[in-house]
Amino acid sequence: MKKKVLIADSFRGTLEREQTILDRASFEMFTAISGSEALALHRNHPVDLIITALELNDISGDDLCSIIRKDNKLKNVSIIITCDNNPACVERASHCGANAYITKPFHSDQLTEKVTALLSIPRRQSYRVLLKASIKGTLATDSFYCSSQDISASGIMIDTERVMNKGDIISLSFVLPGHGQISADCEIVRIDTRGAVPGYGVRFFHLLRKDREAIKAFIAGRSGQIS
Repeated sequence: MKKKVLIADSFRGTLEREQTILDRASFEMFTAISGSEALALHRNHPVDLIITALELNDISGDDLCSIIRKDNKLKNVSIIITCDNNPACVERASHCGANAYITKPFHSDQLTEKVTALLSIPRRQSYRVLLKASIKGTLATDSFYCSSQDISASGIMIDTERVMNKGDIISLSFVLPGHGQISADCEIVRIDTRGAVPGYGVRFFHLLRKDREAIKAFIAGRSGQIS
């Protein structure tokens, strides 16, 4: 069953960024731009995790958390609050009943780590390997090579100097230890240009079931062994 995640923030840009960070097939995503909208969504569609900004329209994130914790029908949900990095905001975020808080600006790994811990889902595991890829469609190019940064049953992060765009469809082929060759069509869903070499978040589609299960087993077998 998919985990339900609700993101509440007054700024659409932040909503889109955090949705992109959590772009996994195992999540059903909900968004709200106010505290009252988030509260109504959780009442009508109880979620597993709420990620809320401290400052929201109408109801603040810490008040939203307090309201939820006092309601027996709503309180069994994990809550993460995002806030500015100053003593007053941290004090509010850490004393309202939230499970965790993150100060802004935060790296995507920080959010992923807290979500992973609270929802007990397997993290993408580091897996350095050479992959062969080619862009599909009308602008198809010759094959090129890239390396992987981490992997999950829903996707993989790749590093390559080849310039690609969000929404590009690529064919990817790589060898998974203990399983063998895996080939899949994928979509570029995220671009990270902070490193020396651009990183691309890739989402699998039409991945064979046996390959998906092999990836899950690979992750399970390496959990706790990789920093």
